[in-house]
Amino acid sequence: MSRNSWTIEDKTSGSWVADGTIYRPNEDTSLSLVSTQTKINLANGSQAFVTPSTKYNLQPVVFRWLNIPDTDAFVNKIKNYVINQTYVRITDHNSDTYIGRFINLERLWLSGQDPDTYDLEAEFERME
Repeated sequence: MSRNSWTIEDKTSGSWVADGTIYRPNEDTSLSLVSTQTKINLANGSQAFVTPSTKYNLQPVVFRWLNIPDTDAFVNKIKNYVINQTYVRITDHNSDTYIGRFINLERLWLSGQDPDTYDLEAEFERME
């Protein structure tokens, strides 16, 4: 099966170094950010918002890849990013970049498939 891919780089010795590609997720991906503002009650009963210097936080992104063969090197690539806590920069097909770390990987073994295949789900903690 032909898959589209995104470029990926890791940060080595302070600079970004190309590390090939990863598959483009083939399930919907949500990109969220959350405001850090807080609503407070004032002495007169009215309300106000207080905003700290960091105005928002990027939420983790969950990538899902479906029907990945057990023998595909892609599985080990993502697994090693998690194990080694590799700081990576992903550039998608729209030239948007995501900088952070893969913090977990879940493999769902699809029983009854021949050859064995997995659905993968990886959580990517965005740091920039």
